[in-house]
Amino acid sequence: MNHLTKGLYGENAHVNTLTIFDGLGIEQAGEVVLNQHSIWQILNHMIYWQEYILRLLKGEETVSPKHASETWPTEVKPPAKKDWELAVNKFTDGLNEAVRFAENEHGVSNGQMEHLLSLISHNSYHSGQVVIIRRFLNQWPPPTGGDTW
Repeated sequence: MNHLTKGLYGENAHVNTLTIFDGLGIEQAGEVVLNQHSIWQILNHMIYWQEYILRLLKGEETVSPKHASETWPTEVKPPAKKDWELAVNKFTDGLNEAVRFAENEHGVSNGQMEHLLSLISHNSYHSGQVVIIRRFLNQWPPPTGGDTW
């Protein structure tokens, strides 16, 4: 496992990005704490940018949003449990796809490195937000554990 993969999965001083949503139901995911975004909104924002960066990694044409607000859903909570589960799976699948780029046996280009580092920092920032909200809701650590080491 290389350093990019460790960053994507949140090893070392970061929480594991594969487990930050574990054990949450739609009620907790839709809770607004301290007048900030809900976990549902954060998850969908993370998916938006993860998919955007994956398109860049694939060399596909992308159109940048005109304003950051376009990358945030207005819907505060998941409509149904199925929607929550689909979104978590979509995030996980996208993260695993980014790891496949990071672990390319031929290495990564400077441009790909830049995109992967951007995804690492973006996911790390918002993962921290999720942890803070979960702590406020007494929902941290998740059933799978929450220590970083």
